[in-house]
Amino acid sequence: MLRLEVSASAIAHNIHALRAEIGPDVLFCAVVKSNAYGHGVQAVWPAIAENADWLAVASADEAIELRELGYAGPLLMLFCARSCGVDTDAVALLADLIQRNVVLTVTDPADVELVKLAAMGSGTEAAVHLEMDSGMTRSGASPDHVLPILGTIAETSEIRLDGLYTHFATADEQDESYTRQQMDISNEVITISGANSSVVKHYSNSAAAVRFPEARQDMVRVGLMMYGWRPAPHIAPELDLRPALRLVSSVMQLHEVPRGTRVGYGLTHTCERPSRIGLVAGGYADGYLRSLSNRAVVGVGGGVAPVLGRVSMDQITVDLTDHPNVMVGDEVELIANDASAPNSVEGLARMAETIPYEILTRMDSHRVERILVDA
Repeated sequence: MLRLEVSASAIAHNIHALRAEIGPDVLFCAVVKSNAYGHGVQAVWPAIAENADWLAVASADEAIELRELGYAGPLLMLFCARSCGVDTDAVALLADLIQRNVVLTVTDPADVELVKLAAMGSGTEAAVHLEMDSGMTRSGASPDHVLPILGTIAETSEIRLDGLYTHFATADEQDESYTRQQMDISNEVITISGANSSVVKHYSNSAAAVRFPEARQDMVRVGLMMYGWRPAPHIAPELDLRPALRLVSSVMQLHEVPRGTRVGYGLTHTCERPSRIGLVAGGYADGYLRSLSNRAVVGVGGGVAPVLGRVSMDQITVDLTDHPNVMVGDEVELIANDASAPNSVEGLARMAETIPYEILTRMDSHRVERILVDA
């Protein structure tokens, strides 16, 4: 009943537009974690892999899924090695990742030791990227610990250092000062480290990739913008990005109700006129946020209709009074693939007081059928 229409050609177009902006000498790492930001990694990875140099995932299970789907190119796991655990099972899992040519992230000596044990067990040299925390205070080695860790890696014959990276905390904000501070810290550490040209340096997420040319280094990691959305409205408005998904449902029931009728859990909406209420499949269990209650609109009958009352677990009610020709079975567009539409990803994010990332990645219900609308 819920159908997520995904355009692989839109994603390919976005990658080409971003690569033209970023330049030919910078590697493009496509971030496909969280089921390709909700788009469905099984459906879109071929188009992404065809147009990107690297792919990046968060976790071990995501890395293994991509390999089993058939992706054989460069693949970076962003979670640190110890995200797999610290026991013998973790060593076995990491050994499996190493044999599958997954590049692992290390952040401290304990990660390095764990990867060493896994590499010994796999009989294969492990490729790693060292993540540095330049000021986000999330993951990574502090700047004063980077050189000792690099020394440990250099002394470990089972491990090969292939990359150094960091992550910006405020690259999507208009104030550039903190991003530039993080950039300066990272540049200084890498210069002192003497990392050679074979070590891939990468700092930039989507926002930084287009806003800070000097932060592009050897590679950029692009997620949200590859799928057609900007981290913030002020970021690269001139870029021609095409939203890659559209979420549609249908009208299940219709009710003619008198003025004064109250609607939904908590009876939070009262009809101010005789109304025609449509019941539509889709709710917060499908990723349609409860915070959209009495705020969102849906596309229907060539126009829009407001969501009335609270979003339920698996259904919403909408006001079809101004759409007398809409009948049971007719299509309802919950999320539009038109960036200017009020029910676009960005529009719904504003209504729900959240970010586009959450709107996209919440749609992981088994009831949401993902289909490619083009090759």
